[in-house]
Amino acid sequence: MYRVVHSVGRLVEIAIWSPVSLDEVQQWGRDHDAVVGSVGEPYVCLVDLRGATVFPLDVVQAYVSLMKAEQELVRTATMLPESPMVAMQIGRMIREAGHPQRQAFDDAEALLGWLGEVLGPMERVRVRALLEDSAPSERLVPKTPR
Repeated sequence: MYRVVHSVGRLVEIAIWSPVSLDEVQQWGRDHDAVVGSVGEPYVCLVDLRGATVFPLDVVQAYVSLMKAEQELVRTATMLPESPMVAMQIGRMIREAGHPQRQAFDDAEALLGWLGEVLGPMERVRVRALLEDSAPSERLVPKTPR
């Protein structure tokens, strides 16, 4: 499952949590491109994977392919879950994608410091709020109207 939103400045917010299917990755790619297109300039990403578990190989390959195609990306900071296995997998995906301005973090303050170098004040406030949220996947799940 995932969420891709743009709410302030050049910041694109991405949350991905398990389970994730190959079909979902393909839809994520379309949604990601639409959100990035709405920014209208080179963009910065916060990727929150705190709700993710190890991804299946076909999902990894699909995400890496999409990551390689990002042309307007300035910087991406990825917040890792506590799982060392997921951290290793994400590290490998970032290396394979080949963009030097992608980094993964297990510490929110370190992430904010690094990503904050390229963010404006309102973007930094938004990133801090997202990182302080202890249940990002639940908060970012679109609510069904009643």
